Parts: sequence; C-alpha cells; structure tokens
Amino acid sequence: MAIWKIVNINAVVYFDITIRIDQLAELISKDFPINYRPEDFAGLVVYYDKFKINIFKTGAIIISGIKKLEDLTSIIEDVKRILKKYIKNLPERYTLKIANIVISGKFDYNKVDIEKMSSELEDAFYDPARFWASTVYYNISPKDKVTFNVFKNGSFVATGLKPDLTSVNQYIDKVVNSFQEEVIKKFVK
Repeated sequence: MAIWKIVNINAVVYFDITIRIDQLAELISKDFPINYRPEDFAGLVVYYDKFKINIFKTGAIIISGIKKLEDLTSIIEDVKRILKKYIKNLPERYTLKIANIVISGKFDYNKVDIEKMSSELEDAFYDPARFWASTVYYNISPKDKVTFNVFKNGSFVATGLKPDLTSVNQYIDKVVNSFQEEVIKKFVK
C-alpha cells in the first residue's frame, strides 16, 4: 500500500455576506501584510502566520498553506476572529469546502519507467530538461482529474484531490492505491 502525507490544503470558507474589499484592505493592512491590486486580481490577499488568505467580495475566503487536516477548524476560527475585527457583520455560520489537497508520497515500487509511462499513456508528459518527473493526469470521474508527478524512484506528488470532509483519508487512499494498481504497476522496472 502506497504511503502519503498531506503537504497543503486549500479550503474555501463561504460566508453569506458581501465584503467591501477596498475598505477591508485599508483597515487590515495596518495589522497584516497584504497584496491588493484590483486591476490584477479580484481578491485581497492577506498573509497571516504561515497561511495565505484570499478574500473575495462574494464572501468566499480561500485559505492556503494548511498542513494538517486536524488544524483546519482552528485555523478557520483564527481567520474568523481576525476578520470580525474588521467586518462587524461577519456571520458565525459558514459553508466549508476543500478546493484542493496536495500530497507527497511513495508507491510500493522503487523503480518506475517514467519515460515509457509518458510515451504510452495518452494523458502523460515527461521532459527531463524541464522537470524530473512524469506528469500524469488521472481521471477519477468524468469531471475530476488528479495530477500525479511520478519520479523514477517511486516517489510522487499529487494535486487536485477534492475530497468530502467526512472521508478525506479514505478518499486519498482510494485514489492513490487505484492509481498505483491501474498505472504504476504497468511501468515497474
């Protein structure tokens, strides 16, 4: 069974509110580093601790840089506490969705022929002058695709995982192990 660990979680917190981004940018910039250039990007980027918080006028807030699933709730509560200082009518209730999880790991095999993998698979790419891994787009449903960067030694990085909050570990196990069975096994040296 392949082993893996989460290296980044992007969570989207939806508040049922319209946020005045210009006003918020002016206020919050006194306490936190920000990046706000509305001509380039529709959101306000706030840098807090090790996290990047993208705030949009629609009430959507994307938090990046979360490393552990068990930290998700406390980080959201921290962000809420900070925002309540500047947005007086911020609702207590919100909707939470995982937008993306990035994992790194190791398949059960130490030698994978990534050159052959890239030449035989339709949704694979390998250019050793640009990147040392084969990039494989793995369809897990008609709408969902996970990108695996597979290295010759059987290590990998995967992105595009969008599990339901109730079954994150089971979902990732299923995707990683089915990829190993359906793809990796065919290209073991």
